[in-house]
Amino acid sequence: MIKKISHIINFNQFLVLLPFIIIYAGTVFQTTFKEITSVSKVLAFAYMLVYIFYTRKVNTNLFLSTLIFLPLLIYGILNSWTLKAGLSDGLRYLFPITVLFYSYSIKEHFGLLLKFIIFFVVLNFLIQILNYFNWARGIEQWFYYRTENGYAYYNETAGIIRATGTVVFFGFLGFLNMVAFFIINTFYHGRFKKVFLGITLFMLLASVSFKAFGAFLIVLLLYNYKRIYKLVLFFVLLLIGIYLTFPEKINEFVESLLLRISLYITEGNSARSESYRVMFNEIGNFNLFGQGVGVFGGPASTTYNSWYYKMVGFNWYDTKWLNLTTTDTFPPHLFVELGIIGGLLYLLVLITPLLRRKFNKRYLLVLAIYFCLFFDMLFSFSLNNMDYLLFSLAFVYPILYYKEENSVEDEMQPIYGN
Repeated sequence: MIKKISHIINFNQFLVLLPFIIIYAGTVFQTTFKEITSVSKVLAFAYMLVYIFYTRKVNTNLFLSTLIFLPLLIYGILNSWTLKAGLSDGLRYLFPITVLFYSYSIKEHFGLLLKFIIFFVVLNFLIQILNYFNWARGIEQWFYYRTENGYAYYNETAGIIRATGTVVFFGFLGFLNMVAFFIINTFYHGRFKKVFLGITLFMLLASVSFKAFGAFLIVLLLYNYKRIYKLVLFFVLLLIGIYLTFPEKINEFVESLLLRISLYITEGNSARSESYRVMFNEIGNFNLFGQGVGVFGGPASTTYNSWYYKMVGFNWYDTKWLNLTTTDTFPPHLFVELGIIGGLLYLLVLITPLLRRKFNKRYLLVLAIYFCLFFDMLFSFSLNNMDYLLFSLAFVYPILYYKEENSVEDEMQPIYGN
């Protein structure tokens, strides 16, 4: 009987983790078999819907806010210049909402999710060590990208390969380890806690993801304002130590950082900054209901050659040769397509879990996760990316409903340190 119960529990746990496994399987093959990546996202999306309907666990506030938003999404799809584009990108708007519904349906399984994210972080760390070894030997690796003429290349900064682990994309690896750091620091109390935190910090730094760096430092400073002088001193000493060890690499890193600031902020000579110009023009014209789904920013707009880019004189700058499928910025995509009202209602649906909650350490952790995700979406399409969503929004309700034994519910603790 005990073995039978054990098998049932293990199988139920497998069902909870299945969307993560499906998405991960597709992510691994994104440079070799891109079709598998697309199929895995659809399968994970479909599976979560089935799981939600099967468990019949639905948060009332999330359901009502979604119900209010759906008519605007349907209008946006029907208002699209082509129904194919509208349906294609319209489905993607439902990804984060579905993940939130799934998050609520697995809200009793935070312990399982905590173990899984630790396992996933360690797995990627071990694989990355192997990746460094093969890179140093000059061996072409399975996750390298290939141009049309067969030339293999990889992402690097200051002459060093960016860490990708098994997930192929350095940006997601940095985001994953950033979120894992906050979750492990808050809820893991095992003897290897410092080891796991050290691994997440190493992988975050090794990914050289500037977006993740920025979000991570902002969260640390905000949630540890009483000890800000210690954090500033720690990072200053760390930077001095790294600079003295690798002065040339640090100079190249700083140059790369300044270049990105120039492209995206001060000068704005990039597709990303251009997309915000378009968005602010639409908002300035009080476009309440948008130009229609599939018109701007998203993959459908480039796949079906949207008329909107020519109308607004959109400049892709030097990113056109990369064959980008999106403008790599989510807010312009959202507010141009759904308008001011549709965009704000959509964001309201996504932050529904933050409404009417006690201000305790669980709420603060969820707030940190939301900040990391929303900060990233300013420079990417993370709100449409199942990888990012599962390792952020899927944890929201399990964290909010998690009750540690012998814990003080309203105790306010810093995000970093004990």
